[in-house]
Amino acid sequence: MTGYFADHYFAPKVKSYLPPIALVLDIANNFAAIPGSGDVPIVFTHTFDVARFVVGLVGQPKWEKSSYIIGDTVTWNEFLRLAEETKGTKFTVVNDSLEKLKAGQITELPSHPSLYPFFPKPMLQGFFAAFGIMFEQGEFDLRPSHSLNDDFPDIKPRTVKELMLEAWKET
Repeated sequence: MTGYFADHYFAPKVKSYLPPIALVLDIANNFAAIPGSGDVPIVFTHTFDVARFVVGLVGQPKWEKSSYIIGDTVTWNEFLRLAEETKGTKFTVVNDSLEKLKAGQITELPSHPSLYPFFPKPMLQGFFAAFGIMFEQGEFDLRPSHSLNDDFPDIKPRTVKELMLEAWKET
């Protein structure tokens, strides 16, 4: 398990093979729709860091049935603060209640309409609302007793702050 892939917030400015998708934070448009309180920890991991751990694991004689990789753990409110500080601008912020999310609804982010030809609005809303519920209920707050980070202490995954600065720091 890796938590949520950080790539979606930093691609294409940080190399990734995943597309940029604004779920909760639309950094390009300075807009956030925070699910619930925004204070529940979430593990974010960049796919290239996952690859580095997998390379280390492949050479091992024994594997566990399940493996965890912990990139960085931040709340949505902390992620938002990092985005605002890095970009030097305040975001428009809305909090989506758990009741709204359970009804399959989210606040539309400015970048969402460009997705509708590929993923119709009602489907996107329901899909993203399900993620909002999982975020708020702590499903991405991974706290394993053992992780690949323990096995490979020389592999230092990038933090959300490091990725944010690489992608969004104005030069």
